Amino acid sequence: MIGSISIKKRLLLVAASTLTLVLVLLYGSLATLSPEESGEIIQQVNELLRDINVWKIFLNNFQIALLMFIPAFGTFIGGYIIYSTGMVFAAYSTQLNIPAIYFIGLAMLSPYGVLEFLGYGLATSEGVLLIYSALKKKLRSEAKALPLIILAVAGLLLIAAALEMLTIELL
Repeated sequence: MIGSISIKKRLLLVAASTLTLVLVLLYGSLATLSPEESGEIIQQVNELLRDINVWKIFLNNFQIALLMFIPAFGTFIGGYIIYSTGMVFAAYSTQLNIPAIYFIGLAMLSPYGVLEFLGYGLATSEGVLLIYSALKKKLRSEAKALPLIILAVAGLLLIAAALEMLTIELL
């Protein structure tokens, strides 16, 4: 047991949370954008990528994950951010005339994509477990596990950031 929940139940919730986030990403990638809208989105992404490095990628992703830990509220914030990421894929799809599912597949099959989404799924599931533990009057036990979960998410996202930066440099 970690906190107030068995490891098996925790892993099932992480898997369900991760799958849900992938589906939200897919849904965002199906957005219909005009060429002008997609051009604006791509321009914003290019500005963000201008001085990119491992620490900037990590800090961006870790900030998102920390928001996802917030019980209830974090689920919606995280969902919106993941949906917006899907819209970036939709923008590239519109501009390059390549189906967005290819971008989703590339992101989800890359080692950094898998690690990022596992980190996000872990953070989101912990937000849910904090609510569950509070309702079951076992919040103290879950709160003791929280630093370990945050550390695990940070580790996943740091490795993902290093792999993502390596991929960017190679391409």
